[in-house]
Amino acid sequence: MKHFLRLAIPVLMLSISCKSVVNKHLIADKSYRKLVHEQFLERKELAAGRDSALFGVFSKGLSVAETEGLEFLYAFMPLSDLATNDGDYYLKQVRSTIEARDFFSWGKSVPEAELLHFVLPYRVNNEYTDTARQVFFAELKDRIKGLGMAEAALEVNHWCHEKVVYKSTDERTSGPLTTVRTAFGRCGEESTFAVAALRSVCIPARQVYTPRWAHTDDNHAWVEVWIDGKWHFMGACEPEPALDMAWFAEPVKRAMMTHTFVFGQYEGSEEVLEKTALFTRLNLLSNYTRTKSLPVKVINAGGKPVENARVEFSLYNYAEFYPIATLHTGSQGTCSATTGYGDLLVRAVKNGQFGETLAPGGASDTVIVKLAGLSYTLPDEQFTITPPAKQAIAPTDQSLVDLNNLRLKQEDSIRSIYISTFIDSVTVAGLEAEKGISAGSLWHFISLSRGNWKEIVTFMKGLASDEAAEGMKLLSLISEKDLHDIQALTLSDHLKSSGNFNDPVDLRFIDFVRSPRIGRELVTPWRSFIQHYFSAQEAEAFRNHPMEIRNWISKHIIPDTVSNYYGVPLAPEGSLQLGRTDRYSRDLLFVAIARSFGIPARLEPATRRPQFVDSGAWTDVFFGANHEKSVPRGEVRLLNASVDPQFIPRYYTHYTIGRFERGKFITLDYEFDESLLKFPCVLSVDTGYYRLVTGNRQDDGSVLCTMTHFRVKAGEQSIVSIDLASTKQQSGILGKADLNAVYTGIPVKTTRTLNESMSPHGLIIALLDPAKEPTKHLMEDLKAVKGALDSWGGNVLFLVADKKLNNGFNPSGYGKLPEKSVFGHDSGGAVASAVSTVCSISGEPQWPLLVILNNKGEIIWQSEGYNIGLGDKLLKQLSTDKTM
Repeated sequence: MKHFLRLAIPVLMLSISCKSVVNKHLIADKSYRKLVHEQFLERKELAAGRDSALFGVFSKGLSVAETEGLEFLYAFMPLSDLATNDGDYYLKQVRSTIEARDFFSWGKSVPEAELLHFVLPYRVNNEYTDTARQVFFAELKDRIKGLGMAEAALEVNHWCHEKVVYKSTDERTSGPLTTVRTAFGRCGEESTFAVAALRSVCIPARQVYTPRWAHTDDNHAWVEVWIDGKWHFMGACEPEPALDMAWFAEPVKRAMMTHTFVFGQYEGSEEVLEKTALFTRLNLLSNYTRTKSLPVKVINAGGKPVENARVEFSLYNYAEFYPIATLHTGSQGTCSATTGYGDLLVRAVKNGQFGETLAPGGASDTVIVKLAGLSYTLPDEQFTITPPAKQAIAPTDQSLVDLNNLRLKQEDSIRSIYISTFIDSVTVAGLEAEKGISAGSLWHFISLSRGNWKEIVTFMKGLASDEAAEGMKLLSLISEKDLHDIQALTLSDHLKSSGNFNDPVDLRFIDFVRSPRIGRELVTPWRSFIQHYFSAQEAEAFRNHPMEIRNWISKHIIPDTVSNYYGVPLAPEGSLQLGRTDRYSRDLLFVAIARSFGIPARLEPATRRPQFVDSGAWTDVFFGANHEKSVPRGEVRLLNASVDPQFIPRYYTHYTIGRFERGKFITLDYEFDESLLKFPCVLSVDTGYYRLVTGNRQDDGSVLCTMTHFRVKAGEQSIVSIDLASTKQQSGILGKADLNAVYTGIPVKTTRTLNESMSPHGLIIALLDPAKEPTKHLMEDLKAVKGALDSWGGNVLFLVADKKLNNGFNPSGYGKLPEKSVFGHDSGGAVASAVSTVCSISGEPQWPLLVILNNKGEIIWQSEGYNIGLGDKLLKQLSTDKTM
């Protein structure tokens, strides 16, 4: 009996101990736990169409913490995630979070709110979700387990740089694993990847955006990490020797808004821009620069305050006024936004009435906006938009930077080794010969697929020789990014399912049947799913009368304009299973159903409106109260009014066109329309009232802006001239450079002077930091104006700035640059010093630094940092300067 008691007591204690662990709350705050549970029940009812797939996981004997974690995720996840993954996927996210918290020394110090909102969420922004958390934790845990929290965050970013570098890509955001597999991504993808990596090791992290810069036509995203009670910033996949260091530390001081989306109802100390039942959007600008409160009062025609008017604080960027904050007025007709000291256009809308006024950056008085109905006689205006002024930042410890640069070189080598494992052209040539494909044609797609090459090879190997041509055609119909993440099974599904229905009679439209790519969604095997989902009778009805597709969707799919707050398109299968969807995904669904049954369909490029082909012409599809609506069309004839016949104004760089709808001008999307590269050009558009915005960005970041208005009537043509406001660019001679300044050649390490690099036409010098995003933007701009620079005939000297050269630097990676391009290394900084002295630049310049020298060595123009359209500005200066 004594022996039994001795055994029983430890067993009983162990049982109690295990029970305490199992029943430990993940959400200790009772009131917040109650809020989450109630919200979860609402979402469970909303997602009843996928009840078993999503919620069957709760029957698996979960712990209290696992149950609460799952309820938290379900309570706040966007509609796209309810339509895509299953309960097992989300349970793994909860279990991995708890595992990481318990594994790392800092895990227990992370407060509940930071754990729930900035560690547990598997989603960062609008990427497609994957199993990155589990993969990253397994690879990182032993590498950082002995470090402090701050050191671990820096080390994770070094690991991220080993995997990924910056390269511009399209608007669809890759999942973190795809970004790693590809080994590059744009800043939104780099920061999504980095945040996912940090969260996988229980370091609270969030993606921060400046939705648009004020001083240049671009945007940027980076990372903030929570370390011991405070948030710090760092450049994603751009590791620095310490926190709060990054190339954007200086330009962010000119920002007008930096924000982050937070998963769930967050109760932190940061300023809230927007809060709903599902998410919270925070204004983080005060973390980076001087801010002010911009108060606005909205009044009606009688001067009385207007309650609940929508107020947009809009910033000029990409030749449009983009809302960086949207608020609603209170009972006194007022609201206020925290922003920087730059100019904004403030627009207010309510019940179809609108008003707008320019808010000067230096003013602190309340901005009054008066609402009125549209009279179709808005005045044309010309004004200057001024961004916040430059601000200096503290110098960095160069010895730390030098040590960090050595690590960056090693990390570049690690990434290069991975890239070298991609399949080579010789191996692909064998497959091309086997399938009877012309030499090099398959290699084109496989080389673009990067680390996803195995999926493309598997797809092609699975085709019979007489199917290979169709397989190649299918690859040509998807985007380069699709090649990075598409699966062989998805490609096979679309190829084989496309043969179930006859091709359209008019073969001009065949690509709008066979293409699996519709908009900005992830390509999934929707074609066979849809063909099995509908009966033969329904399919026949759709083919005979395509508007029946719209009628079916209107009857069976609930529109949801609130729940899909990250804007990730639902796959057509998910929309059908869930029985509800957002507007964009509903339009995708229409096109997918139409194509599945052999009906040519698309999203119209400029408006994103769904269309199908009827009698050889595109027919618009409308949903809702206006489903029988038919918008008459007219034409806009665009003329280039530039005095320089060589200058071609570019859409989203120099001008945009917007149509007045629902109280505001909605910009038409002609970004990739090549017909606008030759003037005059004619656009077919809906009738209505339009605004042309033009902008001429100056070297100091200000913009000479014009707004003109015109109407388009049915069957008529409106003639519109694009005339940029006159420039105030710097002109004349800034000073003479030291032509004896020496640099080292690349790849041949010979020493040369600037004088030896001079040509009779002059010299362009571009000082670069190749690892950073601004330099990569510049190189793309210069490639775009290669022909014009070749015609100019002068030399272009690309110099890697002092201490910015790494072992993996290869100029050939930039592609086709101007013919007279020369690469070198400004070792010792002699050239940068010579240029900076003349241009009055104190301290290290903001790279890239671009200057033009005439053949006498006189600097006639300089630009510091990156501005969109820099290549065009360079050409304009070369063509107008009389000292060349």
